[in-house]
Amino acid sequence: MVYIRNKRVKGMNYSYLVRSIWDKKKKASKQETIKYLGRTEKITLDNIPEDYKDDKNVIKFFAKDQNLSGKNYNKYVEKVRKDLFKKLAGPGPVNLSIVYDEYSDDFSILEFYDKIMKHILYDVGDLWRRNELMIGTEHVVSNRLLGIISDMNKKDKKKKKRSKLLICNPSGERHNIVCNMLESILTNKGYNVYNISPSTPSKDVIKYVENIEPDMVLVSITLPANVQSGINLVKNISKEYDKPIVVGGQALTETTSKRFLPAIVMPNENTLEDNLKEIKYLVPA
Repeated sequence: MVYIRNKRVKGMNYSYLVRSIWDKKKKASKQETIKYLGRTEKITLDNIPEDYKDDKNVIKFFAKDQNLSGKNYNKYVEKVRKDLFKKLAGPGPVNLSIVYDEYSDDFSILEFYDKIMKHILYDVGDLWRRNELMIGTEHVVSNRLLGIISDMNKKDKKKKKRSKLLICNPSGERHNIVCNMLESILTNKGYNVYNISPSTPSKDVIKYVENIEPDMVLVSITLPANVQSGINLVKNISKEYDKPIVVGGQALTETTSKRFLPAIVMPNENTLEDNLKEIKYLVPA
């Protein structure tokens, strides 16, 4: 693994490209300089040897440089997505409890869900629909994503407040990774979250709404085949429920969105942060 390290000399920062190597005799890791790069503020990607230009830590270094455009940051984000997808889809064991730790310096939990995990989920769906991904691999990646979310939920929980949110899918909708992401994010923000996904029958959702009296109901729909059952679900909830109903998901289009009234539809182009702001506006924690 390589890194770019800085050294301050007489008020000036100088950078070195180094790598960690294992010293068998001392049974410890040590750093070896690959190349002296010069004044930190003057180095560019051209200063990096060709073999190391695509290294994650090199890309990260340039992505953090505020004087550069967002191009390098976007390249870093794309690399993280590809690397994590490869790890989750691979045959080797994955310690799900520490996956986020590797990226926590670069992404908040919300950013990690929004910029990394959500896009991996979309990519998995697209590959499967194009018959470029075996169903077994799709299940492995999806289940590992759920495992990561579960472990992240255990690490960072805030004291719950009074506002209650119910998250659900329409009957037949088996995709609930986004529901679990929302549960994680909203729980972290202090909400009492009741996640009854996936595929809860409409009559049982209605009973649950009557039982817990949530301040908002959120409905997630991933597959187009479940749009009509989602419309029916919203219609049934709204008969006796006068608080906000929010609908979102990949299955929604500009045309179908109009059919969910009186629910509030979150556009697909929204980021999770956009959706969170809207939820907090409608129902403060």
